[in-house]
Amino acid sequence: MHALSIQSEKLLEDLTDAQREAVQHVDGPLLIIAGAGSGKTRVLTRRVAHLVSMGIVPSSVLAITFTNKAAGEMKERVSALSPRPLRDFGKLDQPWPLICTFHSLCLRILRYYGPQIGLPANFTIYDSPDQTRAIKEALKTLDISSTNFSPATVHGTISSAKNQLQTPEAFAQSATDFYQRQVARIYTKYQQILSQNNALDFDDLLMRTTHAMRDHPDLLRELQDRFQYILIDEYQDTNHAQYVLAHALALKHRNICVVGDPDQSIYAWRGADIQNILDFEHDYPDAKVVRLEQNYRSTKRILHIASTLIAKNIQRKDKTLWTENDEGEKAKLFLCQDEYDEANVVVEQLKQLQAQQHYKWDQMAIFYRINALSRVMEDALRKANVPYRIARGVEFYNRKEIKDVLAYLRVVANPADEISLTRIINVPTRGIGDSTVKLLQTYAVASGTTLWGALEKASSVAGITTRAINSIQKFVEQMNKWRKLAGGYAVSNDIFGGQKGRVQTIMEEVVSGSGLEAALRKDDKGLETGDSPLANVNQLITSAQEFDADNPDGSLDDYLSAISLVSDVDHLKGNGGAVTLMTLHAAKGLEFPVVAMIGLEEGCLPHARARGNLNELEEERRLCFVGITRAEERLIITKANYRTMRGLRERTVTSPFLNEMPPEAMEIIDRTGADYAEAASQSQQYLGDEPKGLAAQFRKGQLVRHPQFGIGRIVDVTDMGQHTRANVDFNQAGRKTLILQYARLEPVG
Repeated sequence: MHALSIQSEKLLEDLTDAQREAVQHVDGPLLIIAGAGSGKTRVLTRRVAHLVSMGIVPSSVLAITFTNKAAGEMKERVSALSPRPLRDFGKLDQPWPLICTFHSLCLRILRYYGPQIGLPANFTIYDSPDQTRAIKEALKTLDISSTNFSPATVHGTISSAKNQLQTPEAFAQSATDFYQRQVARIYTKYQQILSQNNALDFDDLLMRTTHAMRDHPDLLRELQDRFQYILIDEYQDTNHAQYVLAHALALKHRNICVVGDPDQSIYAWRGADIQNILDFEHDYPDAKVVRLEQNYRSTKRILHIASTLIAKNIQRKDKTLWTENDEGEKAKLFLCQDEYDEANVVVEQLKQLQAQQHYKWDQMAIFYRINALSRVMEDALRKANVPYRIARGVEFYNRKEIKDVLAYLRVVANPADEISLTRIINVPTRGIGDSTVKLLQTYAVASGTTLWGALEKASSVAGITTRAINSIQKFVEQMNKWRKLAGGYAVSNDIFGGQKGRVQTIMEEVVSGSGLEAALRKDDKGLETGDSPLANVNQLITSAQEFDADNPDGSLDDYLSAISLVSDVDHLKGNGGAVTLMTLHAAKGLEFPVVAMIGLEEGCLPHARARGNLNELEEERRLCFVGITRAEERLIITKANYRTMRGLRERTVTSPFLNEMPPEAMEIIDRTGADYAEAASQSQQYLGDEPKGLAAQFRKGQLVRHPQFGIGRIVDVTDMGQHTRANVDFNQAGRKTLILQYARLEPVG
């Protein structure tokens, strides 16, 4: 009797025809194109159980997911289908199907085969802080400035190299400029440090396993014989290393089943390659293809909006999402005056749905592309006493970069605040290390003074180097300068020229003069996901501007007191849960009865980096599609006419995605006072004016100039209205596909 004994008929009885077809396929490659909300987890689970029910040895089945949460959910579902619970001891050898992530699989393989491949079985896995410390140690050993080569940026480059299976030697050989040659040195030293500490990082798990299979044919054959049936979830999100690993394992038996949706591929910035799923039928010409097109999640109207939008993409697999769900309410599109009007209208809508339609707070979510947009929304929710939580993140005022800026301001206002002082004394790095701080603290205790008092007398403290003393003196001078500025706002017209408020000016001086702005600009890790520390700091500056406007006589102390009250989130612990705030990237895999998507503007969604780049614009459109398809019953979309960033109020440009959504499925509420109806009748667009005659402005064979790519000749032009594209052969940059609305092409001659 097998470890799992399951009646095959029960596994199939509540499935659709397409789902049943995917579950019952046994031998040979299988591609399952699973549309949003189409029940792919159910199909994967039933397929694992069905294989076992067919008499296949359970331990020969391997299912790979992308998160531990997804793996845990699959294990629970498979266990529920079995009279005996499926257990997992974290090892490669076990008598039941192995359901785990790529990294977990690799860890098991390396532990099991470690002695065979020259890797001690007791190696350590370094987490992110450990990796950062190792990078810093490498920089210090090589005498490379961490200011010019920030550890986070360097580690990102090394991580990308490892995901491309590039060793330090291979990376060094391919280096083409000074930055890459320096990173090659750091990469080499970093790996030496890992080796000395008997450690691997997360990317090593994939790379070392793949290289082990390449260098040890016997090991690969054993793994191929062990795992004869392979299932891979979220295949559109695989990177190069994961692709090589999966296909090496499947090479012998070719029983590989991949499940995914090109329309939900949103992680190119971290190495995911959409071509892996688009090219599966090229890799396996005999692959069976099953499309799961019935959506169980959303109303017909929401699905219509999502499907119409994503149809504009070129890089996708044909499928038609449909649902038997109700028609549902029209989506509401609010054209708002600014971000404050936007936040207020969203809160008003959510409160109405809670009071009148009896939705619970935890059935509602607010999505945004750029994390800095959450600040105004958080303030509006807080003022309205609507409970909320930030998913996969922290509240705005608890983010590290925000706490750093506020710590500086607290020390300016109160030098005796030692907690704030120790937080920022060496942030950014300025040569006042931990050992120096300990000497200063010891001196302060012995002398009966504060840590700040010790800083002012640093030259009298034994054991502190001349270099550290100089750094301390500069720091003290800078803080005293800001303190004088803060104490002098009675004559604000002379100091500030009457242009900026008091707190805003102090904050801008601190952010710039402390080096925080420069450090965040170089180390802006969250730029791709919208979780940008620098953008968050700019939002904090905006909050200071608002405080100055609302409190003409307010002081820095008053502002800090207000912020401390804002940070009190005790009232969130109420009944009925809380509204969830999150980025669109974080929303993948979730669903809510009510979804509000804010900031449908150029530079927000799509992100500014997508301008003029067809591939990145398509990824932004997929991100918008993912957000829409999280909604089950109600969808609210907003666009602000003006948005304030770093204290500057600027007119926004409407997101092109709004013009790609079907107006018949939407109720448009214009709060700006502009006559959009007239514009709609003239241009047949319901938002803004479409650039006229883009296709007519350029012709095949025309010589043009691009500000970045230089001189080129147009190969062809495809008229797509607002998104008219041109293929251009540039003399230096080669062929590029450009969207003419954003490409800034100029005719030559």
